[in-house]
Amino acid sequence: MEAKRFLLNQQVPESTAYELVEGMARQDQQALQDFYDRYNKLVFSLVLKVLNCRTEAEEVALEVFWQVWQQASQYKETRGSVVAWLVMITRSRAIDRRRSRERSSNTLYLIDNTNLIDSSPDYTSNPEENFYSSQRREAVLGALSEMGDKQRMAIELAYFAGLSQSEIATQLQEPLGTVKTRIRSGIQILREKLKRYL
Repeated sequence: MEAKRFLLNQQVPESTAYELVEGMARQDQQALQDFYDRYNKLVFSLVLKVLNCRTEAEEVALEVFWQVWQQASQYKETRGSVVAWLVMITRSRAIDRRRSRERSSNTLYLIDNTNLIDSSPDYTSNPEENFYSSQRREAVLGALSEMGDKQRMAIELAYFAGLSQSEIATQLQEPLGTVKTRIRSGIQILREKLKRYL
């Protein structure tokens, strides 16, 4: 109770908070610094509560203040207090990050559970074919490992999980054109690396 009363006593008067927002709308960096100094603990604690991860909470808190800086000119006093506006942005950013994390986790689960690159050889078939099959598999995995994470993810979702390019764009929250480019250049990399097996 004492801590709550202390926090209430430390709150910035609304007029000062509004003046800081006005300053940021004029691109006053000192206003941003003062706004950050006064509200960073509030923002960080709210984000941490949603994400339960300090590193991510720090990243998202910085994103919140960047958004406040970018959107300060859009703030309208008639729509609510500065703190309510800040809390709304913070909550929205934190929930977006949590959803993104959950989508990424589901995507990785999907990739990890595909059987299109089966690592277990069929010992009932030709041993020579098993050897070459194993070599091809290692070459494909090696080529994939040399790609950037986003490009590899797009290729894996397209060819191992069987998703369409538009489904991949939705899954990765990327523009369709970006996904198409990544897949096209990824295929070129694979062709180059796997020439001897084609």
